[in-house]
Amino acid sequence: MSVTSARPELRPSIRLLDGFALACDHVEVHVIPVARRLLALLALRDAPVSRAVVAAQLWPDTTARRAAASLRSTLWRLATPAGPLVSTTDDALALVPHVEVDFHRACRLAATVAAPDHVPEPQAVALLKADLLPGWDQTWLVAERDWWHQARLRALEALSARFRSTGDRHRAHQAALAAVQTDPLRESAHRTLVELHLADGNPAQAVRQYTSYRVRLRTELGMEPSAEIRRLVGPLLGGAR
Repeated sequence: MSVTSARPELRPSIRLLDGFALACDHVEVHVIPVARRLLALLALRDAPVSRAVVAAQLWPDTTARRAAASLRSTLWRLATPAGPLVSTTDDALALVPHVEVDFHRACRLAATVAAPDHVPEPQAVALLKADLLPGWDQTWLVAERDWWHQARLRALEALSARFRSTGDRHRAHQAALAAVQTDPLRESAHRTLVELHLADGNPAQAVRQYTSYRVRLRTELGMEPSAEIRRLVGPLLGGAR
């Protein structure tokens, strides 16, 4: 597909976090399911992908010839107000450069949030706590979803520490809570919340946070919290740990 007729002034954007959506100038555009999968795959790769690989991943249960035909049909049907969104070079497919992808923005945020000169944006917590294409079960999503799970957890904890260092304990709580909601068994996130509750002068809330984590850890994994988090609440619990 040629990109000469594309209209970047319409600002096409693809959302992958908390569900798929294609929009042009913030107006959502209907996309058939197979075209959604094609756009999502190319958006995740963020680099040209060979036609053969795309066809095999989108239609794994058919022959290479049929998969190639299905890919051609999908590309032909993928028309938008902004013009073509997919370009072809050397038998490879890629999104045209002017398509904005929220996942790319989130990845950049996750990579830079711990930098000393980074100034967190107001939507940082919401962006980092969002799931990648929830409800999709495609095998080509597994590696990206696992990577995003770990990357956003580290970024949320770093963001919480950054907010706390600037005295913004409200947003520090939000970021740490988002990390706990993303992975309820992640002790470092629970420990951060306990520390924040103690810093706020809320020892009862700190104990409730610790107790909730301890019960869940015992129930799901048969394990006990580390000595590090127990030391935080030890003086509040007396002999009970």
